[in-house]
Amino acid sequence: MRGSTTLLFDEHSSDFTEYLSYLPEHQRLLCEDTPRRYLLTNNYDAMCLDTDFGKVIIVSEVLRYFLYFMNLATVNFGDVPQDVRQFALIIAVRSLLLTEALDFDLDPRGVVPAKIDARINEMISWQMKFIIGHEYAHHILHHDGGMNLRVSRRQRFSDEDIGEFVGYSRQHAQEFEADLHSINAIEDDTVRFPLLVGGASFLLALYVFEALASEIDPEFAEINTHPPTATRVEKLFEAFPDEPVFFGEENKGVFDYFDSMIDFLISSYRDDPNLFTFYGSVYLGQWRGPVLIDRKDF
Repeated sequence: MRGSTTLLFDEHSSDFTEYLSYLPEHQRLLCEDTPRRYLLTNNYDAMCLDTDFGKVIIVSEVLRYFLYFMNLATVNFGDVPQDVRQFALIIAVRSLLLTEALDFDLDPRGVVPAKIDARINEMISWQMKFIIGHEYAHHILHHDGGMNLRVSRRQRFSDEDIGEFVGYSRQHAQEFEADLHSINAIEDDTVRFPLLVGGASFLLALYVFEALASEIDPEFAEINTHPPTATRVEKLFEAFPDEPVFFGEENKGVFDYFDSMIDFLISSYRDDPNLFTFYGSVYLGQWRGPVLIDRKDF
């Protein structure tokens, strides 16, 4: 998932440059000098910020970890054991709850077959390009006037004190517009379709997380800076009615499938809340591989 040896090197910077290469020239010129990078931070946002020194775009690397395990849990990659899928789902949501230790480069939680790992990372690439495109869209469409700083001093989902959570909220209409622009700005149909798949699958993964987060903390909406994710998914489907992204005609059944993931997570949380709120590591069931010892194996 992540193999960089220094925080000064952005291993996945190509996600930004590749997305920019898809844009029409006049939009690319607008964006290419905007500083941007992944950051390993204690929140999971992607943001286009207007600073005293100009615009910057930052994307939390936590999103990549979340999507790796969510894709393993929810996408049909062939013969993935049920317990592996279930633990992958738990690791995914724990990553955004910020209760899962973010040391995946040292302790990857299991041994995923190389072919499946490659397919997951290919999917993550398109999901992240949609997210990056969404932030560039805010810049291109001048979505600055309605942006307000929101700070929550709540500890969120864990007993650990992780400090303040900072979010930047815009009008919901601007978020919908940015979702669509991240795809519609691209003229090449061979790029638009995987971006649509990446965007819809990312939003559905977020939909699952938000349902569990609301179960754990009914005041989750206080720190949720975007419109309802289900509505964002529906608007994407409405904008591209001829693209059967997941379940064929009209994407029927997509919410039923992801609702079943939500039911599993909420049932698991009610049975054992500590599984989601303790700080540490969860592993991939029978795919865990050898047990690694801190200070000895890494």
